[in-house]
Amino acid sequence: MIKFFRKIRQKLLSENKFSRYLLYAIGEIILVVIGILLALQINNWNSFQNDREIEQNVLKSLANEFKINLSELKKDHRLNQASLEAGYALLQENRTELSSYEVDSLIGTALNYATFDARTGVFDETIASGKMRLIQNDSLKTLLSLWTGKLKDLGEDAIIRRDHIVHNASPLFRKYIPYRNFDKAYDRNDYLRELRINPIEIPESNYAEFFSSLEVDGAIYEIYLNQSYTTSNEVTLLTYIEQVIRMLESNIKNH
Repeated sequence: MIKFFRKIRQKLLSENKFSRYLLYAIGEIILVVIGILLALQINNWNSFQNDREIEQNVLKSLANEFKINLSELKKDHRLNQASLEAGYALLQENRTELSSYEVDSLIGTALNYATFDARTGVFDETIASGKMRLIQNDSLKTLLSLWTGKLKDLGEDAIIRRDHIVHNASPLFRKYIPYRNFDKAYDRNDYLRELRINPIEIPESNYAEFFSSLEVDGAIYEIYLNQSYTTSNEVTLLTYIEQVIRMLESNIKNH
């Protein structure tokens, strides 16, 4: 093809048909430009299609990861809700009427909390690789940008709760009631054990002293308060994750 055009140019020049040669040269340039533009258009289209394929894979992977987190958070929330309710029961006026077994069970349940450990591998890789920019839905990208901050908020409440239980409440409770007496409350599907530790029988006066202590009452109330903040944040996070999943799925083709 190049040789063909060259022969035409040479023929026009040899015949001194300069005006025709000029028009031909301009036409040839236009054809070259059109060819370049078409090539660029095809390349852009291929690049766009490749980006959309990557975007779909990202959306599917993120949806799967958020669904796993939703399932895990629901389990943790059920456990923390039970802990909250046990703390509430231990603050009521009729607590002195409870049997020692009931008190042991409530204390164990109040101390038996769960900490949400979110899976963020896919999310982190999406950020680090720059693939987040390929997501076309700006509302979805804005929603996803809140994920790290929401996890931080929940994590801060969980740390405060843990520190109080470990450093304040647990040492205080052990002064009155053997810690092993709370053991049954730790029967959980995610914490299976073959060995059992039998409780120790102690005088009823220990329980009377336990509930008459203002320090104990304050420690129980702080457990309840910290757990209230945590469970409240969990509800907010559950709603957020469900919203993210819905939006991710609405942007997945052929869902």
